[in-house]
Amino acid sequence: MVLRFVARDRDRATQDRHPMYSRRQLGKLAFAALPVARVFGQATFRPTAIAGIPFGVETFSYHDLPSAGDARLIPTLIEDMKASGIAECEIMSGHVEPMGSYATGWWVATRRAPGYAKMRDEARRWRLAVPLDYYRAVRKQFDNAGLRMHLYNVNFNETFTDEERDRTFEAAKVLGVEGFSSSTVLSEAKRLVPFVKRHKMYVAMHNHNNLADPDQFATPASFEAALAMSEYLKATLDIGHYVAGNNDPVAFIEKHHGRIVNIHIRDRKRNNGRNMPFGQGDTPIKDVLRLIRDQRYPIRCYIEYEYGSFRSSTEEVKRCVDYCREALA
Repeated sequence: MVLRFVARDRDRATQDRHPMYSRRQLGKLAFAALPVARVFGQATFRPTAIAGIPFGVETFSYHDLPSAGDARLIPTLIEDMKASGIAECEIMSGHVEPMGSYATGWWVATRRAPGYAKMRDEARRWRLAVPLDYYRAVRKQFDNAGLRMHLYNVNFNETFTDEERDRTFEAAKVLGVEGFSSSTVLSEAKRLVPFVKRHKMYVAMHNHNNLADPDQFATPASFEAALAMSEYLKATLDIGHYVAGNNDPVAFIEKHHGRIVNIHIRDRKRNNGRNMPFGQGDTPIKDVLRLIRDQRYPIRCYIEYEYGSFRSSTEEVKRCVDYCREALA
């Protein structure tokens, strides 16, 4: 039975059409890092690119989606992506599964809440029992819309059993994603090594800015420790969080561009400062985008809108995309 959690996912609370080209023709039009169009289901996927850079969105950016488990969630997300002019995404597990990430251990504070153990066990049992056709149906909706889930955002943590980790990798394969992005910790990265090797699917570590906990991904050294564990462990560099932790994203990208799958574009103030509209914080968004463009680094750039506004999430995501477009003009 599909579990349905009616509470909103806490992850969202802080939340020219062209003629058809052949594969060979599209390969000539795009630079080396840009994937050619591929046909999934009924529609043709055409990457969103600005100055040759593949752009996408972390679905966390859409704060006004229906709750996890609501049948309207995926159709609404698809319409929001279309309205934003973005063809690919990093999709959150709470936007695929019928329970939010708070039910699977990511929000540490919720682990102390009454009834959490039961909720976590129910989420685990759902993952282990649900037919893989469930994930196939999610993929079909994106395929039919000509959109693509490129990454699956699953926040692996110590509450996962090995069986649950294996099943999550199998689900990701059915979704058709290339790999995972994960807000996780170094100790969990170590536990993931045998799984990424067995499934030959990468997990890209997503950083935050908790400098007090050495297990967190928040510094160059923490990233480098994980990258040394396996070729299948990579990086999702959130440049806003990185700057909030008083680090230099340009220097990190120059050094580790071969291991960075994607960046999350957000603007924040230094010294653990707040999220800001693009161009109003301390994050060198323009310098980062121009570096990736000029050096032709194979790094995808994903919008992550979080700063808050009276406008809709879709409108704000479009404004973020426009800012990037102007930066690369």
